[in-house]
Amino acid sequence: MPTLISRDEALRRIEAEGGAPECLMCAIVRREVGAVHAIAEDATMLVMLPRYVRRWGHVMVVPKPHVTSFAEVDPTLWARANALAHQAARMVERVMRPRRCYVASTGSSAGEMTQTSRHLHVHVIPLYEADDRPSDVFSWSEGIYVGAPEEWAELQARYRAVWDAS
Repeated sequence: MPTLISRDEALRRIEAEGGAPECLMCAIVRREVGAVHAIAEDATMLVMLPRYVRRWGHVMVVPKPHVTSFAEVDPTLWARANALAHQAARMVERVMRPRRCYVASTGSSAGEMTQTSRHLHVHVIPLYEADDRPSDVFSWSEGIYVGAPEEWAELQARYRAVWDAS
């Protein structure tokens, strides 16, 4: 079972793993900030399990080119990111059986921060509680779930087993 840790502990671990990269998403794509649990990957996209999550089963879709605004992202690339997010949401529904999923593109105008980045990306977050709200899943104030290596491997395997059928 994943472990709930405090926001402060999560921040300490993140800094110990990779410091403060100029672009968190680019550092993840380049495997510079700890383990990456990829579900699917090709030359332009990474579909992965973020290692610090508010809900177990969270998936993230990251375009590999460094893009920070909708004005600079290629429309075909962004359409593909959203198609992969849709596929990821179907996969999450099939494997985790949540009540529903949030699918959101988030970003920070303040720069690199936890759970956000200027680099455009899409979150697919399973919701398990009837009263889950965006403020519950996008804030780290109530703690963060982390998994042991075997828990990540098990979830990654479950997702990969149904990825192509989603």
